[in-house]
Parts: sequence; C-alpha cells; structure tokens
Amino acid sequence: MRYMKIGFGNQCLLALFLGLFAGRLLPNVVIDAIIPIGSVFIKLLQLIVIPLTFSTIVSSFAKLEDMSLVKMLGSRTLLWFMVTALIAASVGVIIGVFINPGQGLILSSAMQNYQPRDIPAVSQIFLDMVPGNIIGQIASGQVIPVIIFAIFFGLALTSMGNKAPHVKSFFDEFSKVMFVITRKIIRLSPYGIFALLVDVGHNYGADALLPLGKFIIAVYLACFIQLIVYAILLAIFANKNPIVFFKQFWPAMITGFTTSSSLGTLPVTLETLVDRVGISSRTSGFVAPLGATMKMDGCGAIFPAIVCIMTATVFGIHLSMFQYILIVITAAVATIGTAGVPGTASIMAIVVLTSVGLPLEGLALVVGIDKIVDMMRTMTNVTGSGVCAVLVERGCKNKADI
Repeated sequence: MRYMKIGFGNQCLLALFLGLFAGRLLPNVVIDAIIPIGSVFIKLLQLIVIPLTFSTIVSSFAKLEDMSLVKMLGSRTLLWFMVTALIAASVGVIIGVFINPGQGLILSSAMQNYQPRDIPAVSQIFLDMVPGNIIGQIASGQVIPVIIFAIFFGLALTSMGNKAPHVKSFFDEFSKVMFVITRKIIRLSPYGIFALLVDVGHNYGADALLPLGKFIIAVYLACFIQLIVYAILLAIFANKNPIVFFKQFWPAMITGFTTSSSLGTLPVTLETLVDRVGISSRTSGFVAPLGATMKMDGCGAIFPAIVCIMTATVFGIHLSMFQYILIVITAAVATIGTAGVPGTASIMAIVVLTSVGLPLEGLALVVGIDKIVDMMRTMTNVTGSGVCAVLVERGCKNKADI
C-alpha cells in the first residue's frame, strides 16, 4: 500500500492550519503542554543564528577573490533593497487610502493613555551598529555588529589572497557544519509551527480581531500585492518563473510567518536559498544576513504607511500630496535606518508618524493585534530578502562568475 508523501513546505502549511484549529478546540491543559514546544523551536533557531551568520559571511567573502565582486554585490544589494522598499511603501499608502482602515474607529480611554516608545537618537542607532565588545554584543542579541565584524574579517581574508589558507579552510568547513546543524533543526519546523500557531489560535478570537478587521485586511492585502511585485521583478529582471521560486522558497516563508522573526528565520532562509532555490552560498551568505536586519518591506514600509493613513482618518487630519510622498520616502529610508532596534515595526511607525506630524497615539489602536499582522509582515520581509538574493545573483552573473 502506497502512502501519499507530503512535501516539506506543505507539511509546514498543514501544521499552520492544524495549530490554529487546535488552539481554538483543545482544552487549556493540553494547550499549556504544547506551547513550550514552540518556544523550544524558537530557541533552537536563535542558537544557530550567530554562528551560522558569522561563518557564512566570512566564508562567502573569503571565496571572492576579486574585491570588485564585493563592491558589485554590495551596490546591487543596497539598490534592490531601496527599490523594493520604495515600492512597498507606495503599496502601503495606496491600500491604506483605498480601504481606509481608520473609518469608524475611535480611541478608547485606555488607548488615549498609551505611551509610545522613545525613538533612539540617530547617533545611538549607528553606535549600536558599530562592533565594540563583540562578545557582549552577541550576548545582548545585537546581530548587526556581528555582521559588520564578519564583513571586515572576510574582507581581510580576501585581501590576503593565499596567505591564510588554513583560516579560510576552517571557516569554509565550519559553515558547512553549521548548515548540517541547520538542516536538522529545520526538519523540526512543522512541529514548532504547530505549537506556535496553537498559541495564536488560543489567544486571538473574533472578539479581538473584528474591531480592527479592516486594518488587518489592509496589511495582509498590501503584503500580498508586494508578493506579486516580487513575482514581477523575478520574471523581468531574473528571468525566473515566480511560481517555481515561491514553491522552492515556501519553507522560509512559512517559518517567517509563524515565528514573526526575520532573524529567527535566517537559518531557514539561508538553507532554502542554497539547497532549494540554487543560489550560490557566496551570494546568499552576503544578501540574506543583511536582509534579515535591513530588508523590512512589511514592518518598515507597508505597516507604517497604513498606520499613518489610519491615524489621519481617526483624528480627522487631511493629508496633502506632499505628506503622502513624505510617508513613502521616510518609510523606505527608515527600513534601513532603524535596523537592529528592538520592536522594529513600532519604532519605524513612530518615525514615520513623527515625520508627517501625525499623533503617535494612532499606534495604540493596533498594539493589541500586532502579533496577527506581524506574521504577514515578517513573511513579506523574508520573501523580499530571498527575492533580492536572486536578483543580485542574476545581475552579478551577467558581469562575472560568482
């Protein structure tokens, strides 16, 4: 008797729906026993983020024998990051105006007392990115300093040519070991996804979602349109079938959706790009870690744009065309400028609201359902990172063999 084999991506998708249903149907005692499994899965992903990121970046740079390739990778990566961020912010504004999620909403007394988080000074943001006590920064969960240090380390190895073969060999083999560990952990994804969605299904019912249903629909619709934009970019600029890409990249997308963490999904993103999409380890090792901290089309572009439109409606503020343009530009720049700051989506929304002169209290309206919209936001972030890796690789292959 033959059994139907379910692909890994479909296993993750099935776990997602089963988790949501189980969270609504199972008794609290069983749910309390399942939820820690999701926390264990997140911890396992966090375990491999730093060693995998560092070793992959160093190994990737060490294999680039020509410094011109480094410049090419860097310039093309930043170019696609900015292009897609501008498009995402524009999509957010258009969908926000079209759906108008703030219509009919009022601020409750609890929301009126909401205290928004302080925006870190620009100087502090950049200081937090600079590698200092690297061990302490790793312990505090700061990934950007690790990425920058890894880039410096990799560039130094590249500039030395053949003078440090043992160091290059060590990091190359170390990154391969980390990929083996990563693959083992990723095979646990369906179980972790099921447990994480049990928690979501248990905590969010119709009573919590209905008042802000239009806002949720607006974010999900805008993110879906951004995925269509990615598909068009893949077809035009990478000559790649978008359907094939999404089937290949599906495990990373589902993991991003359920974990709501671009950094937590980074191991899955790297493994999926190399093993399933077929991107070289050098390109994926360069683009994906940067994308996990700087490529935030969902959190940094779409979400703040829709929050601004909703806030203006709730407070009866008319936005001029200049303010709409300012929202798009500020959201796109903030995507990179606030990278590595905890609570990124909220911070970015505050930055954009402030730049347009809108009340920060508007953000209080959506705090209660942040987890629901964060799932789609993060999946968009992760997908954008993967798409940019494909676009960068295609562009560089037209110039040189990487």
